[in-house]
Amino acid sequence: MPQIRCPNCGLTINLENRRETDTHLITNAVKSEARTFTDLLNITGLPRKTLSIRLKELCRTGVLDKTEGSYQLNSLSSLRRSSSSYAGRFSRIAHDNRMKAALMLSVLLIGFPTLSFALAALYPAREPVVYQQPQVLGAFTAVLTVDNVSDLYAWQVVVVFNSSELRVESMTLGKGFANEIPGLLNATDIGDGQLMVGSALLGNASGLNGDLELARIVFGYYAGGYKECPQIAQSSGVFDTVLMDSELKPISTSDSPLSLRILP
Repeated sequence: MPQIRCPNCGLTINLENRRETDTHLITNAVKSEARTFTDLLNITGLPRKTLSIRLKELCRTGVLDKTEGSYQLNSLSSLRRSSSSYAGRFSRIAHDNRMKAALMLSVLLIGFPTLSFALAALYPAREPVVYQQPQVLGAFTAVLTVDNVSDLYAWQVVVVFNSSELRVESMTLGKGFANEIPGLLNATDIGDGQLMVGSALLGNASGLNGDLELARIVFGYYAGGYKECPQIAQSSGVFDTVLMDSELKPISTSDSPLSLRILP
């Protein structure tokens, strides 16, 4: 297959990936400020004709806005890219062990706050609503487990619950992942009654096997107790429940089922 050399980093790439590489160079160049066509020629090193074609494509698809001869990122397009599926990105660097920890850290710990800030920028600030916090009368523990798994390297699980009855009090990782240094734990409220928790091993570590305890979540309940138990959801609308092996390939939850068990 024909190959070309990236003008920015000198890396040899396939022609079929050229458009993606060109797009990455251009969007990185306008990430911090608007740029003119001449600026982009100097920054990206792309041929004039190629740059012109790519800019027209990016403007047509809504990725870029052109204002007074300068190009800048479209904020709504940036938001859509932040919340898009990242499974494909995992596979591209599956064999680069040095990148695994950084990738998991960015997805599990950085990705969602970035999305939150982007959303906040799109909506005007409102006056804070002051209300009485319901009193927590008791608590129970839910244990998140996976059965019959092979080579589990990274995982992310969406948990849903009735926020009028319950709230999350605390969370701890299971033994296999808690021993990693540093351990990665994300327990972020991603919506009303939705929680995303996940972790990953680091570097060249082999994945874990067997029946594993992934995490323990302590829920507090309000007056009147609770009628609905927390459950695992396949998707929150932004994040998905996913298991991955040491090559960052998806593990089927049909073969390795997840469960959220309430302790008596």
